[in-house]
This record gives sequence, structure tokens and C-alpha cells, in this order.
Amino acid sequence: MNVNLEQSLAAVVRFIQDNSEEGTQLYFDEIPENFYVPSVYFQIPYSAGRKATLSSYCTTMTMNIWFMAHLDWDAQVVAASMRDEIMLNDCQVPIVDEDGKVTGKALRVTPPTTRKVDEGIVQLSLSFDVYFQPEAQRTKMQKFYLAWQNAKQEIQNRRL
Repeated sequence: MNVNLEQSLAAVVRFIQDNSEEGTQLYFDEIPENFYVPSVYFQIPYSAGRKATLSSYCTTMTMNIWFMAHLDWDAQVVAASMRDEIMLNDCQVPIVDEDGKVTGKALRVTPPTTRKVDEGIVQLSLSFDVYFQPEAQRTKMQKFYLAWQNAKQEIQNRRL
């Protein structure tokens, strides 16, 4: 089974959703003016590329995820707990298929970091690498927007 970018993004979102307190609201791309707490905001991921071998490239995807609560300490506790959960899982996030079943594969992420962003908001940051060859997977990063939209839709459909 080849793990694509969409599955990698969805795996991180799903892991955080599955390990969040029940009733936590998930937001993507934008935070509404009257947002609910506790909530998690998934910013649009960003990437950096580099040459991996003579015929392949590596794109490092970075996700910044905000944990929002009424109090700074509450947000810090939730973000730190999520960081620890990822690290206790050996920095591996389970990959699921389109039906939501665990595939037995995992996405290796960097050890997450946390930092205070604003009152009641603590950011968790993590990254993962995606390797590709120009001939075989030329459109992988060209379709990043579509992958992000599909990952969000997949998670939102599971919540219904």
C-alpha cells in the first residue's frame, strides 16, 4: 500500500481527533469569530523541499495545530498531553484507509513541540517527510490543495 499525501494529512488530523476530549470542536483553514472552546484549529500546512537522491526529492510538510481553551493552562495541558501521546507512540501516527480501518502502517513524524501563541492558545508543531520521484509522482505536490481539502472532508464525514 502506497501512502499518499492526503492519507498522511488525514492521519495526523484523525490521531488528534481520536485523542481529544469528547466534544472538542475541530476547525480548518479559518477560525470563526465566535469559536467554541475547547477546540483545535488546523492551519493550512506548509512545506519545504530538498533533493533526496539523484532521482528523488523530499518534501517536509509542517503542521501547526492550535489547542484553544478558556485558560492558558488548560490549553497548555491539552497540547502537552497530545505531544506526549505522539511521543509515547514512538512519533508514529497510524494510517487509516478510506473506510477508517487501521492499515497497520504508520506515518513517522518529528517530535512535536509546543509554544504559547496567545491567551488560551497553545500551538503544537510537527513535521513529516514525503518522498517522490518526478517521473512517477509528478503531481503529488501540485495537488496539495486538493489533498488538504479531501483530508478535511474525510475527517468531517467521519464526525457525522
